[in-house]
Amino acid sequence: MGGYAVAFLVALGVTLAVMPFVRRLAIRAGAVVPPNPHGVHTRPMVSLGGAGMFMGFVVAMAVASQIPQFHEMFNGSSEPLGVMLAAAVMFAVGALDDLRDVSPPAKIAGMVLAGGVLSLFGVQMLFFRVPFLLNDTVVLSADLAPVVTVLMVVLFANAINLIDGLDGLAGGICAIAGTALFLYSDRLFKNGFLEGSNLAPLIAVIA
Repeated sequence: MGGYAVAFLVALGVTLAVMPFVRRLAIRAGAVVPPNPHGVHTRPMVSLGGAGMFMGFVVAMAVASQIPQFHEMFNGSSEPLGVMLAAAVMFAVGALDDLRDVSPPAKIAGMVLAGGVLSLFGVQMLFFRVPFLLNDTVVLSADLAPVVTVLMVVLFANAINLIDGLDGLAGGICAIAGTALFLYSDRLFKNGFLEGSNLAPLIAVIA
């Protein structure tokens, strides 16, 4: 657990430390959302907050790669690099959208690219379970796994984007989901159902 705590604190600390600079940069770049009839804010809100979160994520991943507890995750695996590259793609799309409106097809293309990067580096959805409907685990074929992986990235990215109408709402929901994912992954690991090289618990803690 110690390594996870260190990674979490690094991600949190870096994000909080750079946010004032990101805010000033966003104001200077004009990345400000004015009040509108469809929103709940009564004053202009600064966007580009994803820049601070992305920096915290990258630094935390770099620190985690040097912690002995996580050596099995980083040594000999391309998955951590794939996750970071996919995160960079998603951040780039979001930052461009904050600075200038990106068309929906272009956003979808960016999400598909991020999902494709994940799949290319070995981060794929290989199976899933449907509670109460199917008794057996649904195992995806080698052809279907990349497609489903990309589809899940697009679906979840859009789901988070759709609820991002209130400052802190999307981040709060992601924090709750990340906590649940970490606790579930940690339980699976302790019961021998999850390999030590699986990135899920670490990503859940710092993303």
